[in-house]
Amino acid sequence: MKIGIISDTHRYTAESCNIPDWIKKAFENVDLIIHAGDVEHSNYITNLEYIAPVYAVRGNCDPYNSENPISRSVNIGCGLLTVAHRPRDARNALDIRSKVLVYGHTHIADISEEDDLLVINPGSAYEPRSGMPPSVAVLTTDGDKLSAQLIFR
Repeated sequence: MKIGIISDTHRYTAESCNIPDWIKKAFENVDLIIHAGDVEHSNYITNLEYIAPVYAVRGNCDPYNSENPISRSVNIGCGLLTVAHRPRDARNALDIRSKVLVYGHTHIADISEEDDLLVINPGSAYEPRSGMPPSVAVLTTDGDKLSAQLIFR
């Protein structure tokens, strides 16, 4: 299974919700997309859904009436991928079956391992911090084997 991971897109208007070519290329052939919050305009999710089904969570900048939950867990075959916008909320949502933890909020891309947990922050696709370029992540599962990579614009 191949999973696209994106966060902190901060699209404010319908006109700004077109998916850039570099993200379309990064998410070629993904089975699903995880959006770790701060979408802001729902048209962005609609446009991502032309690539693959999207599972999104609500970020601190998203409308409070958003249908997206604060956290969610998605079965990725070898266990669960647990996602929330803020790191604390993601950790609080962990389940014993969680193999991958995804969060956003910091706008700083990072992949690390903690014991049996793969931790992914895809950074921000539009407004990165710490001098990093815009980024997304791609997670690949092969049985129990997990691998993730950051993709920069």
